[in-house]
Amino acid sequence: MPAPRIRVPALALALCLAAAPATAQGFTIAGPDSSRLTFNGRVQTQFNTSSEDDVPRAETALRRVRLEATLQFNRVVSGKISPEFAGSRVSIRDAYVRFALDPALMVWAGQAYRPFSIMTMYSSSRILPIERGVRIRGLSDEYDEWNLVSGLGYGDRDVGLQLRGEPAGAPLGLSYAVGWFNGPARADFPNENTGQVVARVGVAPAPNLKLNASYSARDFATGEDEVEVRRGDAWEADVEIGSERGGLHLLGEVVAGDFDPFLGARFVGAQGWLGYRMGRVSRAISGVEPMFRVSYAEIDADDAPAEGLGASGGTLITPGVNLWLGGLNRFSLNYDLWNSQTGESAQSFKAQFQLAF
Repeated sequence: MPAPRIRVPALALALCLAAAPATAQGFTIAGPDSSRLTFNGRVQTQFNTSSEDDVPRAETALRRVRLEATLQFNRVVSGKISPEFAGSRVSIRDAYVRFALDPALMVWAGQAYRPFSIMTMYSSSRILPIERGVRIRGLSDEYDEWNLVSGLGYGDRDVGLQLRGEPAGAPLGLSYAVGWFNGPARADFPNENTGQVVARVGVAPAPNLKLNASYSARDFATGEDEVEVRRGDAWEADVEIGSERGGLHLLGEVVAGDFDPFLGARFVGAQGWLGYRMGRVSRAISGVEPMFRVSYAEIDADDAPAEGLGASGGTLITPGVNLWLGGLNRFSLNYDLWNSQTGESAQSFKAQFQLAF
């Protein structure tokens, strides 16, 4: 049934094109009793190369095609749904209901980001680099800091229940989030009693300074007739200085945790993004933002060599620039340099066109 897959992305693209000139923050339809429906979306078309021998040297792909709808019924009840149209089939990224009982107590139910890792939760339409971590065609089992957090399931999206809050009058702008999720092991072992708890606390001691710490505990499972389950833990701390509105913008995080508790394998990682957004340079270009990213990860199994795990950490270095074209629309250039723990290296040039609102 190829026709429906063509019509749905085409409809999403048409809506994005219609809305983008109006505002960079989506558009809102007012409903009865102060309810409102807000639409957002993005289309990211990416050209990339790979230095690996077993894949084509270059490709052009639809990296993301999303249409987001947020419905606010009243001051208490709201929700969001965000389908992803890029790829061979439609999938759901976000789908949750939110009950704002008080600024200090909000209940989220459904599929949303686990509250772990600032770089995982930062919107893909606003991140400084094109990709959050190493993504080079032909590489497999190569982990930088973000690929560990996301690939091991400590961060990223999942179905669950969350309690979040920003208590009014709390010292240092205190915020918190805690949640229980299905966890990655549920997909491979649906009949086992597995799950995941994630917690996060943050402060904002200054207008352009945010500090956060997170904890994520997930179950790992193995076996067929007799399934064995073990708990893995990860800890994370991050900082954000400045903002996307202009000038200096710095994001950094460090993380450590269990790579495979059955093998006694652990990992450590760190990643930093640095950008500086300058003002308008022409009628077309509303901002120029040079950026630089370094991401590092190391995997260790009781002092065994990393290649014995079938996985390798390494260092990712990415210089680049974002040319902002009004609102969230931009053209980005990145050059990824990957150096593995095993001594192998890979490179990738990326150019991405972003339409977002």
